[in-house]
Order: sequence, then structure tokens, then C-alpha cells
Amino acid sequence: MKDLEKVARNGYEPLVRINENDSVFHVGSGSRDLTVDFEALFKNLPATIIDKQTLSLIQLRDLHEAVDHTTSKVGSATLFRSLMQPPTSLGLILAKQNSVRELESDDKLRNAVVDYLGEFQIGEMALFKFLNGQIHEKRPYGDFRKAMNGGSSIARAAKSIPLPYTGYLKFLLSEIDNFEQSAGYKLMRGPIYRTFGGLKSKEDISFFTPCWRFKPANFTLENLIGILTVGGLMGSAVWLKEGGDFFLASLLGGKVSMLAAVFHGLGIKPPADYTKVIKPLRKKIIRDEQFICSVESIGKLDELMSFIAYRKSMPHPTTLPEVTDAGIHYFIADNLRNPIEAKENKNYVPNSVNLNGARLTFITGPNSGGKTTYCKSILQNQLLGQIGGYVVASEAKMNLTDRMAYQAPQFDALQEEEGRFGTELKRTRDIFYSTTPRSLIVLDELAEGTTVEEKMQLSRVVLDGFHTIGSNTILVTHNHALVDYFKEDGKGQYLQVEFSDEKPTHRLIDGISKESHADRVAERIGFSGEAINRHLKEQGYLRKRQSYEESH
Repeated sequence: MKDLEKVARNGYEPLVRINENDSVFHVGSGSRDLTVDFEALFKNLPATIIDKQTLSLIQLRDLHEAVDHTTSKVGSATLFRSLMQPPTSLGLILAKQNSVRELESDDKLRNAVVDYLGEFQIGEMALFKFLNGQIHEKRPYGDFRKAMNGGSSIARAAKSIPLPYTGYLKFLLSEIDNFEQSAGYKLMRGPIYRTFGGLKSKEDISFFTPCWRFKPANFTLENLIGILTVGGLMGSAVWLKEGGDFFLASLLGGKVSMLAAVFHGLGIKPPADYTKVIKPLRKKIIRDEQFICSVESIGKLDELMSFIAYRKSMPHPTTLPEVTDAGIHYFIADNLRNPIEAKENKNYVPNSVNLNGARLTFITGPNSGGKTTYCKSILQNQLLGQIGGYVVASEAKMNLTDRMAYQAPQFDALQEEEGRFGTELKRTRDIFYSTTPRSLIVLDELAEGTTVEEKMQLSRVVLDGFHTIGSNTILVTHNHALVDYFKEDGKGQYLQVEFSDEKPTHRLIDGISKESHADRVAERIGFSGEAINRHLKEQGYLRKRQSYEESH
């Protein structure tokens, strides 16, 4: 359990702390919605085993949107962070899988978690409005009370969840339960006292502690009594000094007191309480480690439920993959589908994948045949499996990867100092130097932007290097001569796009495609040689050229 706690806590930047610095969670105008700024989250979270360019190329945002069935915004952000920073601890991944299985098999436990997350979600907006420092200085009390109720209910409401038997679920619920013992919880539960030593809960003061109890309201009985007493004394003072009518003097004092009470309750007390209590309390809560751990655990609990809901929403077979931690990466799957596209397509064509020991895998075939989607499907499902979730396959086995990388042509690279060739070569260099036998690499063409001879020579050297390292490297290419070279050398495996009735089936089969199908594409879009000649003839350019050639 201790080892699980260690890996479950490490490796993440807490969402509350990120939000404090970068406002990842936004409360909308009118206080009617809470949103997550995923662009800010993507920008501020450091990449781990997947660089940010790869995450963009494999459609991180689309993948998150497809899988995200969370109840809370904290859960949604937690899932996004997991996809950006997948764990590399086999123990943690297997523990998450076991907890998913327990939640699926135990209706009572699952329903209790659903109810708990729903209750947290109700107060989530008010809580983050407080954490963001968005409570209005002159009208703080309503939002403050909602935030405190939402925060203090975190531990209280969790008591209705039955005790699970899997370690990861036990850990999450214990983190939530431990919040009840923290100083932050005691302050959020209230009452709060102002002392010379700062804000204290009722457990932290004694009968002799000089303190003032904070009440989040414009008008309190103590304030009214104090102000009315002062007014009465003022009236008495006027009567004694002037010898006037006591009743009139008291009436005057009462009116002054009521006006003073209204002015104090609406104009003086709210900003004073905001400055002296609410702002300091916000700083204490944000720095309360147990509060942070509790919010983190709620997000992780919601993430597990999202895995289950995603499986139910998928019209194709899904499975929790068998995951290992060997020295070499492999990925094997039956009926693998793309986790984004297959969700909305009941007729999505599956592929069987066997990346196990070949080191190099060459994929050839015409454009629009499914090569890129095939590669993205492998990377996306590896990612889902490595965060403890379901992959879209009938059966799957994979090894943990210490690096996932995807390289694709950058068509804006001409603006770079090195041009397209240099820019893409830098990218290949960075991937190569960080690759190990446990890495999963996809290269969409190599050495673009140079001569055919140089491209061939450099591609051989680079791919030989990847083969020597022993990583799982996939090359998508139209260069069948390059593939023939490695086949003659006995290195790698070779897949091509399958065709039926001259149309791609979106399945990959053994072999090397040596047909570009470029003429079919050109004909389909109206830019074949015949179409070009017809245009030149219709516009009279052929006749003009013929006349020019005859005259010269």
C-alpha cells in the first residue's frame, strides 16, 4: 500500500496549485458555469514520456473529448493530465485496472461513487470561485458560504461510499477521508476565529484565547447590539448635556444607530471581512496539502468512472489490456480500432496489430488508404492502456513505453531557418537520441526536402540506427525502393493497404505496395493529364502554342 501511495502521489503537478498560478478553472460571468481552459493546461503542464508535438499530432484534445465522461471539472482536468503525463509504474496501472473492474462489478459501490461525484459537482463552481479569488469584495458572503459548504462536504459526503477492497480505490478514499483531520477542513467547516496568531478553528483556541468569531453575514446580532448600544449612549449623552427631552434624544440616538448599522453592514463589514478573513483563508486552503490531495483523489475517482462510461458508449469491443514491464516494447491487439473515430462509426473497420520483435515496421500504400489512422490508433490505444483505461480492441497486450513520438511533415517549415529538410531532420535527431528499446516511434516519411539520392542514403542510416537500438519503430512511406533495401537485408516487417475493387478497404495486409494510385486521385479530383489537356484546348492555349511554333 505504501508503494502504491508513493507512485500515486508523485509525478503530477496538483490541479489546485496550477489553477492558483494560471487560472485553468474558469468561473463564467454570472456564476453559472465552470470551465477548464485546456489550452492553458496543455501549455503549463510539462510533457513527460510524450512530447507536445506528438500529443498534438495524435489529436490529444479529440482523444480527451471522446474518452471524457467525467462528472466534475476536476475529473475532466485529471483525465487530460493523465493523457499528457501517462504513468510509467506498472504497479499503478494494474492497480487502476483492478479498481475499474471492482467498480464495474459492484453496483452498490459504483452507485455510491456516482452519487458522491454528483454532490461534489454541485458545489464545485462555488469552491473554485473561492479558490480563484473571484468572490466579490463587497458582496462576499453568499458565495463564501457555498464554497465552505462545498469544501467541507468533501470528506463528509464520502462516508456514504462502501469500503472497497482494491488498493487504489482504498487509497483515494483514504485521502479524501484524511481531509477531515486537517486544519483546512476545520476552518472550512467553521466557525472561524480571528486571533493575534491568525485564523483559527474552534479546536485551536481556548477559553482564554483573545479572539473574534467571524460570521459570514452583513448583519449579525453582536454588531447590531453593539451599534444600538452606542446609539443609546449617544442619545443619553445628548439628554444629559443639553437637558433635553430624554425620549427625543433616545429616538435620535436610535435613528443614528440604525443608519450606522446599515452603513456598517453594507459598506464596512464586507470589505473588511474579505481582507481580514476570506483572502487569508484562501491562501491557507490552497496551501493545505491534505485539501489538495483530497481534490486530486476526487479527480482520480472521477477518471475511473469515466473509463467505465467510455466503454459503455463505444459500439465496439473494448478491453483492459494485459500490460507488462519488460525491457523491450511490444504492442499486440486483435480488432484494434481508432478510439476517436470508432466511437461514432458502428461500421469502423478493425485491424489486427502485431508489433512484437520486428523492430522496424514499414507501411506502404496510396494516400487516403488508412495508413496514418492506423498509426494514430496504435499510439492512442497505447496511451489509453498506459493510463489504466480501456483500449478499443477485442484483446490487447502491450509493454510500458518510456517514450512515444510521432514525426510528420511540417508544411510551414519553410519559414524556419533551416527550411523543411533541416527542421524535420532536427525533429528526427531529437527523437533518435532519446529512443530506447522500450520506445514506440512513428515516422511519417523521412528526410523530406532533399534530393532522392540523399533522402535514400540518410533514411537507410537513420532506420538502421533505430533497428540497432531495438525500439518499436514504424515508417509510413511511399518509397518502396527503401523498403526493398531493408527487406533484402532481412530487417523489419512490411504492411500495405489492402484494395478491393480498386478501393482501399482500410485494412493493412502483408506486403509492399508499389502502386501510388496517383492517377486515380488526380482523375477523381479533376486534375488528370486528360483533364489538363482538355482545359488547355478549351481555353485556346494549345492553338496559340501551335501557331507560335509554326511561326518560329
